[in-house]
Amino acid sequence: MDLSDPARAWSAVAPAWDADVAEVDDHAVEATAALVDCVAVQPGDRLLELAAGPGSLGSTWSRLVGATGSILLSDVADGMVQVAGRRNAQLDNVTVARIDASAIDRPDGSFDVVASRMGLMFAPDPSVAFGEIHRVLAPGGRVGALTWAGIEHNPWMTCVGMAAMINGLVSGGPPVGPGSIFSLGDPDELDALVKGAGFVDVKVEEFSVTFRADNIDAHVRRVSSLAGPLAAGFETASPHQWEAVRRTAADLAAPYATGDGLVIPGRALLVTGRV
Repeated sequence: MDLSDPARAWSAVAPAWDADVAEVDDHAVEATAALVDCVAVQPGDRLLELAAGPGSLGSTWSRLVGATGSILLSDVADGMVQVAGRRNAQLDNVTVARIDASAIDRPDGSFDVVASRMGLMFAPDPSVAFGEIHRVLAPGGRVGALTWAGIEHNPWMTCVGMAAMINGLVSGGPPVGPGSIFSLGDPDELDALVKGAGFVDVKVEEFSVTFRADNIDAHVRRVSSLAGPLAAGFETASPHQWEAVRRTAADLAAPYATGDGLVIPGRALLVTGRV
């Protein structure tokens, strides 16, 4: 798989997201509830969700905007758009589209709310993405976005990612640069970024998340099947490499082993603001 094409990588894992969406959503219930609460959706609002993935928030947004409002679920990956469309096909006020957060092909002031959950950190230049969000929001519009906090706070991912790097499944340094999963992990930098895009009343909050798995094999398979860039590396792994990754990941995750399986911590950031 071509790792230089993120949309293709995320399209490839769309079926896994579709199959595991309930478990994916379970780890960040509190953070997601805070996102929904902070953007204060009202009946009649026009809402855009960027990087919506399989569209599991569609029914929540649909209920909040009511019959007079509208929801546009979007993603840069065609595979995710297709899944979101199928999952929300019965909701009359929900549509789906392929949209790049860095080039939102909608007129100025088209929306009252823009929300994103764990997607904007993959934008190559997040200042461009937040500038686009500001542009498409109407006066008084609200933005809310969840991202991952710093790499040091998210061993649920690093125990798998580091195991993959150590055993040659993926290359490169830690995923902290532009367009990487932890690129928006500094609260102060995130605050400055959103203010720099023109938003006011900006606030950044931290939320703990928890990943649970019966054992390390289940955790490695889940993470590797859902993370687009990692999934591409695991696709071609030999049985020997899989076993090597499993052993390394088990060592890294050992501090989080309990009598009920693995309980691995994580941390998310929620940034909110208004036009």
